[in-house]
Amino acid sequence: MTRTIELKGEPKLGPMFAKAVVTGSKRKGRTLPDLEVVRRDVTPSVADVADYDAVCGFALSNRVPSTYLHVLVFPLQVALMSDPGFPFALMGSVHLENTIRQHRPVLLGETLELRARVENLRPHFRGAQADLVGEAYVDGELVWEDRSSYLFRGAKVDGEVPPKVDEPDAIDGFGATWRLAGDLGRRYAKVSGDVNPIHMNPLAAKALGFPTTIVHGMWSKARMLGALENRLPDAYEVNVAFKKPVLIPSTVRFIAQSAGGPGSFDLALRNAKKGTEHARGTIRPL
Repeated sequence: MTRTIELKGEPKLGPMFAKAVVTGSKRKGRTLPDLEVVRRDVTPSVADVADYDAVCGFALSNRVPSTYLHVLVFPLQVALMSDPGFPFALMGSVHLENTIRQHRPVLLGETLELRARVENLRPHFRGAQADLVGEAYVDGELVWEDRSSYLFRGAKVDGEVPPKVDEPDAIDGFGATWRLAGDLGRRYAKVSGDVNPIHMNPLAAKALGFPTTIVHGMWSKARMLGALENRLPDAYEVNVAFKKPVLIPSTVRFIAQSAGGPGSFDLALRNAKKGTEHARGTIRPL
C-alpha cells in the first residue's frame, strides 16, 4: 500500500542536504519505498518566476517555464530521497537524464497540486539507477510530467547490468556561444533552491571527484529551452541527457537543428573550445 507524505509548506533544501551528508553512509537497502510525496495549493510567485527567467534566459511572460515546474517539484523529490525508507545516499547521486512532458502551458496565477514518487529501479554498470517522477495538476487535470533518472554510484541491486550501447555522436555545427561565469552555480541555486554544494563550493566539488564546481544540469536544460522559447508548441516533450559535467567558469556552444516538423528540434551543448559533448536532447510536439 502506498504511503503518502503530505507537505504543508515548501521544504527547505539546505537542511535536507546537510542531513544527507550525515546519514548517507548508513543507507544500505536494495528496494524502493512505495511512497508518494504531495504538496497542494502551490501558486508560483510572479517575482520568483521572473528571477528564474533572468538566470535561465526566458522572456518575461504569463507562462510558467516548464523547467520551473521542475524547480517546484524537486524539493518533493529530495524529501522522498531523504525519507528513512529510501535505500540510497542522496549526496553523490548523479542526475543522468530528464524528460518533461508539458500537456499545456501553465499560467501565472494557476494553483497547482504537485506529486512525486520513485520507480523503475535497475542496475547500472556504475551502481543503481532509478527514476524520480514528478507531476503537476490544475483542478485535477494533469498538465505537466517530469522524469529524472538518477545514478546512485556503488549501490547494489538485483538484476543484470545492461550492456553499454554505442551512441551516435550528437549534432554539431554553428550555434550560440554562452560564457558561463564562475558564480552561475550560486545564482541558479538562489532561484531554484538546489543548494547541492558541488555547484557552489569548489572544495565540495573536489571531494566528489570534480576539479571545480559544475553547472546544475537543469540550468543547462532550461537555458537550451529558453533559447527556443518562441518556437515551442503549447504541448511538447523535451528530453535532455547529461553527458559530461560543465565546469564553471567556462564557455559552451549551443546547437539546435530542426528535426523535420514544426516544433521538433535536436539539441546539443558542447564545450566551445574542445567540442566535448556536455548534453544532448530532443524536443517533440505532443
